[in-house]
Amino acid sequence: MNTDENNSPSQPSAHLSNRRIAGAVVLGLTLFSGVVHGFMDGRWSKAEDLNLIGDRLELIPDRCGDWTLKEDQSLNTKAAELLRCYGSSVRVYHNEKRDTDVNVAVLFGPRGPIAVHTPEVCYSSVGTKQANETTKKSISTKNAKHQLWSVQFSLAPDPKPALDVWYAWSDGGDWQARNHPRFWMTDTLYKIQVAGPVTSDSEQPCEDFLKAFLPHLEEIVQ
Repeated sequence: MNTDENNSPSQPSAHLSNRRIAGAVVLGLTLFSGVVHGFMDGRWSKAEDLNLIGDRLELIPDRCGDWTLKEDQSLNTKAAELLRCYGSSVRVYHNEKRDTDVNVAVLFGPRGPIAVHTPEVCYSSVGTKQANETTKKSISTKNAKHQLWSVQFSLAPDPKPALDVWYAWSDGGDWQARNHPRFWMTDTLYKIQVAGPVTSDSEQPCEDFLKAFLPHLEEIVQ
């Protein structure tokens, strides 16, 4: 009697085995992607003493050079839930000589949320328009050389730049202007963001403020 190999008794068990292997591969890939996403988002980081580290941001001084604290604010509820900060400082500083204000936010939290929300995304959703290319700027202090992103926005209907924004991240060392901070191999990140008006001065208010502010921040962000 002829025997058809395709109808042999071993064939059903082979199909079953292949299905199990395929299922195990899919499950493994799903679990792996979940772990990777959780790591990138900072969900797997330990929360031990992180709030105590975040509390150090309360040590930011009220006066930095010619800049004096005008208003101490806090993150709004939506931003706080989104960023999951362990600590934050949101302030307005005034320069009497320049007769101008800047807004500064220093945040400390899980790498994922802290890394992904940039001014190019956030400001564009509130009626402003990016007026030029984002550029990398350097600010040197006595003890460090920091790099920050700088970008300007226009306020409709005027196309001219009106809002100047500087921002960067830190893992406790120098501030860095990174292209992909979410891939930084650290569980937590600091972020600084300074916003102020665009003026006719050769040195914009944000840059002037950062030169006075960063030396103080170096003693706190470690």
